[in-house]
Amino acid sequence: MITKFVDWARMIKLEHTLFSLPFVISSALLAIDYQNGQIDWMIFFWISLCLLGARSAGMTLNRIFDAEIDSLNPRTQDREIPQGKINKSQAWFFTIVSLVLLIFSTLQLPQLCQILLPIALTWLFAYSWMKRVTWLCHFVLGTTLGGATLGAWIAITGNLDSFAPVYLALAVSFWVAGFDIFYSLQDEVFDLSQKLHSIPARFGKATAVKIARFTHLLTPIFLYLCGEELALGFYFKLAILFTVIALFYEQQLVNEEKIEKAFFTVNSWISVMIMVFVILELYLSV
Repeated sequence: MITKFVDWARMIKLEHTLFSLPFVISSALLAIDYQNGQIDWMIFFWISLCLLGARSAGMTLNRIFDAEIDSLNPRTQDREIPQGKINKSQAWFFTIVSLVLLIFSTLQLPQLCQILLPIALTWLFAYSWMKRVTWLCHFVLGTTLGGATLGAWIAITGNLDSFAPVYLALAVSFWVAGFDIFYSLQDEVFDLSQKLHSIPARFGKATAVKIARFTHLLTPIFLYLCGEELALGFYFKLAILFTVIALFYEQQLVNEEKIEKAFFTVNSWISVMIMVFVILELYLSV
């Protein structure tokens, strides 16, 4: 079972929770400051488990539904299900456990989170099929992670009475959509051969890069609007500056076809550093 768990964690790239968790923490901290409240560590615990359950379920579902496609794609043939390290029954077991974790954790949060849970579950199931339906699949993924920041805000406040979390969710959504477009450049030829939908397959590499750059242009804009809505100061502006520099560097790496480094390394920097600057802004600013 331990071996299967390790294989499953590798299959869903559990460590990539690092992309989304810092933004969720940032949203929760901003919500606490917005309410002039104290940190409730148990709420943070349940929020983190919600994110872990949702991401784990979504990624496992994606691997289950894409198993046949992955077996045909040279880039993904060595994934755990095509290689037989995990069978679909085992993958479904991990999916159910992840969903139970998500549902149980959500039940510990305010009522609005529970009301919105069916939407989150629908989104998790829908994302895995989007590439078969529309080239807007990148934005569906983006809104999935962006929605997590909204969920964190609601988990703290119990409502959505400010535009700030909406701006933050849009920043995250466009950031994720942009780097997912960059990542999908690797599969342009394969997607075309399998009649799968993606922006590179639909519009070609050159246009896809321009669209991704545009979405990344929107990211710091919405971060700025979030900061203005909450009257955030120096450190948050540094976070925006860092994001601009990091996104520019990411695009340079894509130009050099270093997509793996652009996807995994730079995006981890962005999410973690924004969280660090938010903490500095809220707890060290005079």
